Amino acid sequence: MNFRTKQISATFTITAMMLSGIVTAQNIQEGLNLLNNDQYSKAQSVFENLISQNPTADNYYYLGYFYLKNENPNIDLAIQNFNKGLEKDPKSYLNKIGLAAVKLYQKNKSAANADFESIAKDTRYKNPEVLFKIAESYVLFRKNKDTMDPDKSIEFSNKLLELVKNKDKAEYYIVLGNAYYEKGDAGKAMSNYTKASEIANDKAEAYMLIANIYGRTSSVDKSLVNENFKKALAANASFAPTYKYLTDYNVRTQNYAEASSNWKKYIDLSGQNTGSNSMHLANIYFFAKDYTQALTILNQSWNSINDTSKNRLKANILLDKSDFSEALAAMNEYMKTTPDSEKTGYDYGLLGKIQYSLVPTATGEEKNKLTKEAIVNLSQAQSKGDKAFNYMSLIADLNPSATAGSNSSAPTNAKIESLKKAVASNPNDTKSLYELATEQYTVNDYIGSVATWDKLIALIPGWESSYAGKGMALYGFDRTDQSGLAAQSYQKYIDLVEPKKEYSDTEKAYLSIAYSFFAFKEYLADNKEKAQEYINKVLAVDPQNSDILNLQSQIK
Repeated sequence: MNFRTKQISATFTITAMMLSGIVTAQNIQEGLNLLNNDQYSKAQSVFENLISQNPTADNYYYLGYFYLKNENPNIDLAIQNFNKGLEKDPKSYLNKIGLAAVKLYQKNKSAANADFESIAKDTRYKNPEVLFKIAESYVLFRKNKDTMDPDKSIEFSNKLLELVKNKDKAEYYIVLGNAYYEKGDAGKAMSNYTKASEIANDKAEAYMLIANIYGRTSSVDKSLVNENFKKALAANASFAPTYKYLTDYNVRTQNYAEASSNWKKYIDLSGQNTGSNSMHLANIYFFAKDYTQALTILNQSWNSINDTSKNRLKANILLDKSDFSEALAAMNEYMKTTPDSEKTGYDYGLLGKIQYSLVPTATGEEKNKLTKEAIVNLSQAQSKGDKAFNYMSLIADLNPSATAGSNSSAPTNAKIESLKKAVASNPNDTKSLYELATEQYTVNDYIGSVATWDKLIALIPGWESSYAGKGMALYGFDRTDQSGLAAQSYQKYIDLVEPKKEYSDTEKAYLSIAYSFFAFKEYLADNKEKAQEYINKVLAVDPQNSDILNLQSQIK
């Protein structure tokens, strides 16, 4: 090969390497653009293709970054790719930043801070990309406030802007604006978004974020909201997040027709036809009182919705469509699959309203059962402070004597009336509340007693006796405990007291009552071994309990 041939070959090789670098950079930017547009599937394909073509440390970082910034972060896959990147290049700052960002997601801020500082020092605070990625990491997981540190993001953003001479990258100001927004400084957030809108090639994101701030500021002329959303759409009508932000604004302003239209546009542009997005659309139709469309969307997407609250939404829709039996089935499924700690007053209220709606057409024992369960659940909603409905009116309609102790027809005596006055003048008078709950139980005002115990529980959540007293009142009202609320209260008492090992006389008495409840419950369910376990527990604290000794003889 002569000199000229070698020269041409070398030139071709260099040109090919340069072109390869350009293509890679373009593909990374393409992936980032897709990711920023919530087109997650397409973005993932770009980053995976990059690795298959050229498995560099940077390419592994960007696939890991995709898994972090995804709508539902996949931390395990993010870590896996960052580690692969470090295997390719142990000095890769980007992959080190990725692993530090994971620590933020895991709420290990002190370790993340140390890592970020170490990386920045290694680059002498002179690497713009490092500073930018660190600043972004501190506000990356915006759905989880506990992972963020806006002040740190602002600190690194300012170091970045002090360093670079070419400050025409809109994303620098977007991240800084996001940090100020999360910090609660809308003015400085707006200033940075405005700066981004002035220099960005695609101004849609900046205008969208400006519109969002205006939309959340009550004193602002709402024409400014619409003006900036229009600017965002004019800049890029295919930028999916604009429609997401528009939907949020529409819902907050109760413009549900626009909300449903914009949410469908978001799904179409992003390609995110997921179960959760379909459920959100069904919710919008529900708020718009378009129950038929809401139910259609929900049923079509049912198997793809990985959220037990779909049963609650279905129950709500069916209640409004007067399909009470199906509504009850859906709500019972929701209550069965939802931990007690996550059940709200609204949940109990919705269940109670459905049961209340079924009472008029029920007969015999079923009518009696529904009435009791409705009263218990409506009272539970009220005691938990839910304001979605006037539950008292429904309770009074079902049984005027079971109105949480406030109706004149409820069982009472002079002591109860005196204690009610004491509590009315001082709602934090725990001594009077305890005496009131006990006296209401004594006169068989069980629902009134439950409501009073709930007030005590709200004031002193860790006081064990309240749960035993509440369990007794609930059981007194409905000895079948179809709602399971008596069992729930008794179990709470057991969980709080049992670990003590040594018990006071009062604790022994209440434990005997709670254990006895479960012993008979298991016996009636023909679970004799389990019943015997509870019998043994009763006899350990109350050896002469005649009812339990009699039950034990029946088992043997």
